[in-house]
Amino acid sequence: MMKWQLLWVVAVLFIIACKKEAATVNKSVNAAKIIDSTLAFNNVVILGNSITYTAQNPAIGWYGDWGMAATKQDSDYVHLLTKHFQVKNPDVRVQIKNILPFEVDAEHYNFDDELKSLRDSKPDLVIIRIGENIPVNADLNMFDKRYTALINYFKTGNPNVIVLGGGSVWGSVIDDVMVKYPPFILLKSIVNDGSNFSHGLYADPGIQAHPSDKGMRNIANMLWTRIKMLRLADSH
Repeated sequence: MMKWQLLWVVAVLFIIACKKEAATVNKSVNAAKIIDSTLAFNNVVILGNSITYTAQNPAIGWYGDWGMAATKQDSDYVHLLTKHFQVKNPDVRVQIKNILPFEVDAEHYNFDDELKSLRDSKPDLVIIRIGENIPVNADLNMFDKRYTALINYFKTGNPNVIVLGGGSVWGSVIDDVMVKYPPFILLKSIVNDGSNFSHGLYADPGIQAHPSDKGMRNIANMLWTRIKMLRLADSH
């Protein structure tokens, strides 16, 4: 009789333990849902310079058709970010544009001529990752006005778009301008590690000054970390 009672007690304890385990698992799943609150985007526009996109230029030894100086397309920061976006939304559209002319002459950059089709596509996230080509004698007051105008240009008819600024990988005076318009993330910490750049990997010194595959990964990771913190309130 005691043997059967003992077996009954063991069975009850086993059932209780299973219920506790199931409750723990469910709690973990619920916690994961709370933590992974990253916004899913449908249409992302990334504006940048040669780090974002550079067409082939055999004259200087650049044969890629992506962000200089990644060794392959999938290794530049744009395509690494795209993989993150696709996890949240496999059908996400990612559009890129080299806006080097805005960096070197923001005052005369024509938004309609260069960006109208991108604006009219109604992106829900715009990333502006610039800074390396700002002239040393740049008029920061003028740049401030034009950067603000650029943000507002994408908000025209699309007020809920989130515009995320990303600073120069070398550090730039315009970081102090862009940081005033959050969301924003500094990227200049990668300059502290020479292996983040392509020194010795290409003959042309201009290409060598661009991020290596490691540098591109670090840019993508830093941007993605900031993107994961975005909320719809960041659009206002």
